[in-house]
Amino acid sequence: MTTTQPRPVVVGHDGTEASSGALSFAIAEARRSGAPLRIVHAMVLHTSPFVDLPVLAEELDAERQQVEATLRSEAARSADGVEVEVVIRHGGPAAVLLDAAADARLVVLGREHRSGLQRFLGGATTEDVAAHTRAQVVVVPDGWRDDRPSRHRVVVALKGPEHSTELVGTAFRRAEQSGAVLRIVHAWVPDDRVEGRRPDGWTPQELLVDRAAATIDELVQPWRRAYPSVTVSVEVHVADPRADLLQETAAADLVVLLRADSPAVGPHLGRVLRPLLHTADCPVLVVPATDAELPPLDLELERAGTLLR
Repeated sequence: MTTTQPRPVVVGHDGTEASSGALSFAIAEARRSGAPLRIVHAMVLHTSPFVDLPVLAEELDAERQQVEATLRSEAARSADGVEVEVVIRHGGPAAVLLDAAADARLVVLGREHRSGLQRFLGGATTEDVAAHTRAQVVVVPDGWRDDRPSRHRVVVALKGPEHSTELVGTAFRRAEQSGAVLRIVHAWVPDDRVEGRRPDGWTPQELLVDRAAATIDELVQPWRRAYPSVTVSVEVHVADPRADLLQETAAADLVVLLRADSPAVGPHLGRVLRPLLHTADCPVLVVPATDAELPPLDLELERAGTLLR
């Protein structure tokens, strides 16, 4: 009888404090899911025509061994019971991570702190990986620790009905796993065409909010039945989604957002997700849009293990 090896949790580590927080998150994820942990480090080698690379081979190998020993030592402090693999390759960080995460169940990255010019010259590793990997991605803020006080809240942001089943399903599973309350948030910028009040005080804007909330509540009913232990609230706000979600992260353990995909430009982060990756007060889980949405009527079968997640 053959057994299927669990897909790994992959974490990028460049030796910074942000990477240490990402490693802590990745270890917790690997332990919770019973998956192996793969720590990936990219050794960027900027060569010169005056350097004879074969002469440096021994020195480069010694540096690689030292980096591997350091990473294993850091992981060993909190990764008891987790299978750990360290992958060190020469190349650009984004390319190395994307290649090493081809079979990942989850990719964990620390938040970058580089200026616009630095990202322009050297590339934005976090954004590149989050935009192009096929796996879900978590971007972790500095100083994240597995033993931090829990806020007992998962927030999922809905832009529209497209891929909402996929996105809400991920959020419900996360909330159940952590015992958190699930807060479903939808926000949009006010439309001038429906601004203003009628003489009787009734506002079209309030009607839109009520109808949007009712539609979302109806959409999540199958998930409520499939995950009865999860407490759920629906919030609809007429506000800038970026500012609204940033405020939500201050009281959340995790915020879940969809990575957009369009025929014209392919996978992309969008104007809401990109700034949150750099400023959110909690880890941000990026769910890539796929064509494999689970029909709501099949939720009970999925929960029973009949369907693969």
